[in-house]
Amino acid sequence: MAQTNSLPTKFLANNEAWRPGWTNPATMVQIRQSGTAPEGPLMIITCMDPRCDPVQFLGTGADGKPNTLFASIRNPGGRITKDTMRSVLTLRALNTISEGGTIAVVHHTDCGMTHLTDEYIREKALARNPADDARINAIEYGCFTSEDFEETIRIDMRTLRAESYVDGMDVLGFAFITETGELKQIFA
Repeated sequence: MAQTNSLPTKFLANNEAWRPGWTNPATMVQIRQSGTAPEGPLMIITCMDPRCDPVQFLGTGADGKPNTLFASIRNPGGRITKDTMRSVLTLRALNTISEGGTIAVVHHTDCGMTHLTDEYIREKALARNPADDARINAIEYGCFTSEDFEETIRIDMRTLRAESYVDGMDVLGFAFITETGELKQIFA
């Protein structure tokens, strides 16, 4: 069967051009041991929007690598969901050496989730998959308005802090302003 999608060819060509600059990263054992640092492991929960890239908004060193080693959990809106919780538990298990650490919740302005509603997503999903109505209707999509933007960060911070499995971790909140690149701390 002939391939009609040109993305695989583009991905492989881009990777071949990029790969000569690749340096072998830390092993998983080394990453797990990084939890012994005084600040402990860092997890960033943020939106999957390509404009909201933690490597960009946290900055890089002269070598172009991130200034901070972190695990990134990305989903629409950077919201705290059941799957986010699964990811946090998994990452927490990988950093078993340290009970400390930080979870940073980062939402951004002009997020796609502010352009939708949960009802609209359900309507579109049900139109494509009417037989999946029970599963589609059970999902909390986490849409919010631009007026509620900072409050959603506070809600997600409180949600995490209420979970016993993040005991001993700092939960911080930040707003990333996509129009200016500014990152500002939000307090709950």
